Amino acid sequence: MKNTLLLLTLCCLSLSGCGMLKQKAAGHYLAKARAAALKANPAPAELEAAFALVEKASGYAPGAAQPVAALEELAEASEKKGFPKGRELQSVILRKMIAREPAYWTAREALVNFLAERGDLAGLADEALAAGKLAEDKEPHKHYCALLVQLAATASAVPWLEAEAYLGLNKTPDAFFEKAGLYSSAAARVADLKAEVEKLAAADAALRSAAPGQLVSAAEVAGADALRDEEDIAKAADFNAKAGSDPAFKKAVAMTIQGNAALVKKEYAAARAFYQGALAQYPALTDARRQLAEADFQEGVSLAAVGGGGKAADQLLGKAYAGVNAVLAEAAAAGNCIPFIKRDKFLGETYAMKAAAISAMRAVKGKKFKKTAKLEAEFKASLEAALKYSPEGRLARELNERYIKEGF
Repeated sequence: MKNTLLLLTLCCLSLSGCGMLKQKAAGHYLAKARAAALKANPAPAELEAAFALVEKASGYAPGAAQPVAALEELAEASEKKGFPKGRELQSVILRKMIAREPAYWTAREALVNFLAERGDLAGLADEALAAGKLAEDKEPHKHYCALLVQLAATASAVPWLEAEAYLGLNKTPDAFFEKAGLYSSAAARVADLKAEVEKLAAADAALRSAAPGQLVSAAEVAGADALRDEEDIAKAADFNAKAGSDPAFKKAVAMTIQGNAALVKKEYAAARAFYQGALAQYPALTDARRQLAEADFQEGVSLAAVGGGGKAADQLLGKAYAGVNAVLAEAAAAGNCIPFIKRDKFLGETYAMKAAAISAMRAVKGKKFKKTAKLEAEFKASLEAALKYSPEGRLARELNERYIKEGF
């Protein structure tokens, strides 16, 4: 019995010593890597070697936070010192860390952060999927941490999906509908994951305290950010449901997007035809009516700028003015139909276009401009409304600056 106890004691001491040696080795390699990063003008080869040292350190301390932190410090230093491969090496080494130890939560959080900063939607989707598989393990700590990674990855994708959907409004209908659907799915998944994580932490407070602090914070911040605009999320969900159940509505939206793509190319006749087709399909689509006025306004201003098109320019600007008044009458009550354009931004930009149309009509007509006092008052009111609803709006700011300097 004594011999057995002695053997166990010796084994424990041996293992303890082995652990301490590994920690020392890891610390040694990390110190050498940091020394290279602190040099004033390290050679690219020195920085590349420093990344290799961090990777080596992580092998001696699998799962530890220090190599991940050192890797981030080294990547930041590389950027400042003009070493372009630094971030790429950071990504490669993080993936290697995770491949060696799938439950390397600090490395997973760092990789999600890396992907989120770059808007790598495919990478974020892969990380969310991998974390979802790890979450199938019902061991409480592993299950909880995996859910945190899944929440952070999914939530980090939401703002990028929103931005891509917004950009899709000027591209193709298929791209827009795809991104709109992905946005709503991701937002709904974030809400579910957030609720599940909070439920687990409420049932066992030790789970949250035992998880890496950076991972907990990243998941909470990303989740809150993804769900901050409840009204916008609900609007997108309603839009997707309507587009799926009402073919006329979906076709009208598709034609509006096609019109936007034509308008970007300054193909005014084609844009106008698409917007008119959209309104024929779905007369309540305020977005199409607004863009129809935009097409008239842009073409009118374009003709006025080159000269020689006074009458045509005047007619188009008059149509734009009438159209924008109709849009504002509709939007004041119901807002716009298509998501990813906030109601205040929609109203602000529309009021700015009305002010710009009045200003352009006055410039085209010159001394023939009638009802100057009435229209100046309308111009000022429109400009004030534009700045109220969308203070950052470029057109409204430019009009206001010119009005302050030159008057009406």
